[in-house]
Amino acid sequence: MRIAFVGKGGSGKTTLSALFSQYIKDKAPVLVIDADLNMHLPTLLGFQEMSQEIHISHPNAVKTIKNYLRGTNERIKELIHFRKTTPPANGSQFIVLHNPNDTILKQFAVGDPNFRLMVVGTYDTDDIGASCYHNNLAILENVISHLVDTKGNLVTDMVAGVDAFANTLHAQFDMLVLAVEPTKRGVEVYKQYQKLADDAGVGDLLFVVGNKVRNTTDKEFISKHIPSNRLLGFLADSKYLRAKDQEGGQLDIAMLEPENKKTIEVIADKLFGIYPDHTARLQRLYDLHRRYVAQDFICERFGDLTGHIDESFNIKNAVKEHD
Repeated sequence: MRIAFVGKGGSGKTTLSALFSQYIKDKAPVLVIDADLNMHLPTLLGFQEMSQEIHISHPNAVKTIKNYLRGTNERIKELIHFRKTTPPANGSQFIVLHNPNDTILKQFAVGDPNFRLMVVGTYDTDDIGASCYHNNLAILENVISHLVDTKGNLVTDMVAGVDAFANTLHAQFDMLVLAVEPTKRGVEVYKQYQKLADDAGVGDLLFVVGNKVRNTTDKEFISKHIPSNRLLGFLADSKYLRAKDQEGGQLDIAMLEPENKKTIEVIADKLFGIYPDHTARLQRLYDLHRRYVAQDFICERFGDLTGHIDESFNIKNAVKEHD
């Protein structure tokens, strides 16, 4: 299963990602991906600082990962034609989440096979003033579109705000959880996110957790503005989390207040009650690929890349091969 925690900067999505991944880590192998520009997730999960060479957006990493995923896929004529929306096809290789010896995970993730962390990475010195973080996210799109997660779970701390709608990331998950604070700004972010999700055809995958809730008034404010079928619960203002924010270091979900832990449990129950539709997910990727490669700057530089779509490719069979 695949879940992404989303929200504006400071809304608490990184904390939710850390707590949730800890909660489910004994159920099946977990891959956690930190896709945020501000990389706080490694510390919250107890990992040491990761060298830039294993950030998946590092130029050498991008080349290695794309070469691997390309495999014998003859539809990708040259590596430079492997774009962010390029879907898997016959001949593609996959990253297998539950495989302890997976080539890409062994090289670009830290941790043990049952609980691993991968980071996208932040700006390099050469990128300052000359690059956009969306460029870093392109390789993440490739990683997730070529990921087999049938016997494991992917937890992603998404880039802040609505940037996931500038690429394919919003369409590649089974569930999106938006952290909403009990403020007018928090509600406006929800409305914006829900509209974009609806327009993208994934509105039914978006759910909300009210975060930093201090009292009944806060709960009532959020409940008034968020539909009940979208609202999963609340994370009450936590003395434990506040203390960890001040002292730093790894979070321990065992120390979380019972009310807050219950909300994490509700998120897990909702996720594991979803039956993933691999074919529908791939069709969404096809649609986004057609839209992306139809842009003039892509056509002028790379030619017609619609041929990357292989209608004879059966994603169900490809996934089953790795089960």
